[in-house]
Amino acid sequence: MKEFCVIGLGNFGSMVARRLTGLDCRVTAVDSDKAKVQALQPDINLAILANATDRKILENLEVQNFDCFIVSTGQDSHASILITLHLKELGARKIVVKANSADHARILKKVGATEAVIPEEEMAVKVARSLAQPNIMDYLPLSDQYSIAEILAPARFVGKTLMDMQLRTKHQIEVIAIKDSQTDEFNFIPGATYKIKQSDALVVLGKEENIKKIRE
Repeated sequence: MKEFCVIGLGNFGSMVARRLTGLDCRVTAVDSDKAKVQALQPDINLAILANATDRKILENLEVQNFDCFIVSTGQDSHASILITLHLKELGARKIVVKANSADHARILKKVGATEAVIPEEEMAVKVARSLAQPNIMDYLPLSDQYSIAEILAPARFVGKTLMDMQLRTKHQIEVIAIKDSQTDEFNFIPGATYKIKQSDALVVLGKEENIKKIRE
């Protein structure tokens, strides 16, 4: 079982802690706000009332035993930087920190964060993409060039097989799954003879410009 420690139990931190617990992970949570700790106690393995900027608190956690630390201290950028520095020096394997800005993210990485995330920015990109490209249901960038996207089947695809569409040869797009948008059931690695239905969504892998072409 993977072990995680979430430091900072605002909206983001408490949600991550609950989700990880729901995914059968062992979760320890730390916050200096008694009400937040008490609110989360019934939902996770262990909730600790403490100020994690105190290095001794982190030493007592035995940080090497955790697969990952998630640090989310809200607008207190100084606290997140200090906690990240302590965790790095104590030998934490992986440190994911919620950043407040691009500059904050750069500083966090300098002092030892494995990853710095800006949830508001990522959500804004996702919402903007869904508004500008309404038939893309979900989108996951894998690199500067390649992405995975979940696309509602264009009308011209309905009734045709994957072989008919020749997405791999004509567009360099790989269909890795078909999702029925009515039942949410997946058909992974569908065969060439699979016939597209109106309720289908294609989960495709390819370059963003090629994905854009097939949805137009």
